[in-house]
Amino acid sequence: MIPILLNLMGKIFLMVVLGYFLRRKNIITAQFQADLTSFMMKVALPANVLTTASNTFSPELSRNLLITAAVAAVYYVVALLLTRILSRFLPLNDQGKTMFIIMSVFANTAFIGFPLAQDLLGEEGLLYAVIFNMVWILFFFTLGVSMISGQKKVQLKSIFTVPVSVASIVAVLVYVSPFRFPGFVEETLSALGGMVVPISMIVIGCSLVEIHLVEILKDVCSYFVSALRLAIFPLLILLAVWLIPGIPPKVALVCCLSGCLPSASLCVVVSQQYHCEPEYTSRAVVQGMLLMLITIPLFITLAASLLSI
Repeated sequence: MIPILLNLMGKIFLMVVLGYFLRRKNIITAQFQADLTSFMMKVALPANVLTTASNTFSPELSRNLLITAAVAAVYYVVALLLTRILSRFLPLNDQGKTMFIIMSVFANTAFIGFPLAQDLLGEEGLLYAVIFNMVWILFFFTLGVSMISGQKKVQLKSIFTVPVSVASIVAVLVYVSPFRFPGFVEETLSALGGMVVPISMIVIGCSLVEIHLVEILKDVCSYFVSALRLAIFPLLILLAVWLIPGIPPKVALVCCLSGCLPSASLCVVVSQQYHCEPEYTSRAVVQGMLLMLITIPLFITLAASLLSI
């Protein structure tokens, strides 16, 4: 596991550096970067999700999917309650406290989590990551958006406006059915899904060009988010899946991986949409992306060792 992880992080580092260089030299323009992100979220990532439908149906795998969903649901309930309590002690206004909660709870489980899970554990690992992300979608687009927008009414229909969400539902339905995609469809989805890792890491590298490193590193309130997102919550999840009997090692590792990622990039988009502390949100999200290059290898090495994978 450690050689695989080191190889993976080496690839990620090189692709992030490449993205930074291409954006710095204006080979990738701001518009092209936006288009790449749109293509990633609307085409490549949904295609990658749909490839998981080709997994052979089995009672054991189905049970593992339910365990993954249960772990994810418990995590989001506990994390939302804990961060709401912690936010009361922070020197932030009400909107800042809201974004602290959202950024601390909701990680980048799709954009970064999917390629990591697939590279570490193959299609089975990706399928578990997809299930974890489905629970993420349910909580983010109901409670999360409701908190950010200040609207008490929860909009369930917004779940079905996100391509990754729709693809996840379709993948699960196909998985539990006797139907499977024809070979040429699977190969096409696999080819499109194969773009996820390079595009996502290059886009992250591009985004680093626009940041002011000094402002990010001196933002104390952003460190509260990074501490919870990259260290405290991952360790709590690891402790829970290690102590609770009956959780398969691969499921446990994917849950740990989904919990140790930086804050979701979508937090920035939604904070800008509802004018809810977008500057603070941007600093905290980028800070997490920078620190993850150090924290993720250390944590996954610890988790893999403790879970005997």
